[in-house]
Amino acid sequence: MKKGKETSGTKADRTMITRKRGRRRSEQKLLSLSQSKVSHWEEKLWEYDITMPTSRIRDEMTKEMLREGFTKSEINRIFKGIFFKEKVFNTKTQAVEFLRSLGKTYAVKYKIGIKPSAKMESLKKKIAMKEEKLKAYEEVHLSRKFETEFVVCASCRSRISRKYIKPPLCPVCGEDMRGEAVLKKAEALRQSVQALKVSYEREARRHNSKFTGGERWIIRTITPEISG
Repeated sequence: MKKGKETSGTKADRTMITRKRGRRRSEQKLLSLSQSKVSHWEEKLWEYDITMPTSRIRDEMTKEMLREGFTKSEINRIFKGIFFKEKVFNTKTQAVEFLRSLGKTYAVKYKIGIKPSAKMESLKKKIAMKEEKLKAYEEVHLSRKFETEFVVCASCRSRISRKYIKPPLCPVCGEDMRGEAVLKKAEALRQSVQALKVSYEREARRHNSKFTGGERWIIRTITPEISG
C-alpha cells in the first residue's frame, strides 16, 4: 500500500515536470518568434550578374537568408510567386522604383556599363561638392553646439549635461537641439543635393535609353508578416 502511494506521487511529479517543460518550450518558441520579428528585414535588394542562372540565384539567396535566421518556411513564403521579368530599366533607381510599386518579391534588370554623358559627369561633381559642403556644415555646428559641459536645447530650453546627450537630439523633448537658423541652412543644403540627384537621374535615364549596354539582375524581396 505504501509502495502504491509512492508510485502515485511519482507519477504526479512527473506529470508536473512534463507540463513545466512544455510551458518552457512554448515560451522559448514565442521568444524566438518575437526575436525573429525584430531582427528580420522587411525589404531587401539583391543584385546578381546576368549570366548567373535564376535557379542558382535562388539557391544563393536561400543560403544567405538561412544565415540571417529565416526558417525554410519563411523563405518559401518570401519566394512565393517570385518572377524574373525580362524587363530592362535604364537605371538602377528606375528599376527600384518599379519594384517598390509592387507588393511582392520580384526581379527585373537594369543597364550597366554605359559611358555617362558630359552632363551626367558635371552633375555628379556638383553633387559631390554639395554633399561635402553639407557634411562640413553639420560637423562644424555639431562640434560647436555640443562642446560645452552643459547644452541648452533650442526647442524646449532644457539645460542638460553633455554626458546624457546623443547629438543632435534632445533627451527631454526628442527634437534637434540646434538653433532654427542652423537647421534651416542644413535643410536648404539637403534640398539642393536632392534636386541635383533628381536632375542626374533624369539625365541618366534619357542618356541610357539611347544605348544597349550590359545588364544586371536586381531582386526585391519582402518579408510577409510572420504569424504566431
